[in-house]
Amino acid sequence: AIPSWFIKVEEMREKLIKNNNQTYWVPPFVKEKRFHNWLTEARDWCVSRNRFWGTPIPLWVSSDFEEVVCIGSVAELEKYAGREIKDIHRHFIDDIQIPSQKGKGMLKRIDE
Repeated sequence: AIPSWFIKVEEMREKLIKNNNQTYWVPPFVKEKRFHNWLTEARDWCVSRNRFWGTPIPLWVSSDFEEVVCIGSVAELEKYAGREIKDIHRHFIDDIQIPSQKGKGMLKRIDE
């Protein structure tokens, strides 16, 4: 086994179902059958991808993992990095470090 990142879907299941019930779906059976059925059985979701290509997970962490920053856009990453980002493939962003907001030195992007 290797360390992986998960989204705690099971903790959010009831809220997801409630939001699904308020969403207008076309065609309607998707809301009532397919998506609703999927939500009622949804499990925690592993978002880790152990490969080179694909969308890198935009998390920068302190060495003790007590500070985790999720970058939401290229503009936000540029702000933290202090430079222009022309490409967000792994080999362009893996070496970018951003300053800690909690005095923990520089944050590094996770390996995935």
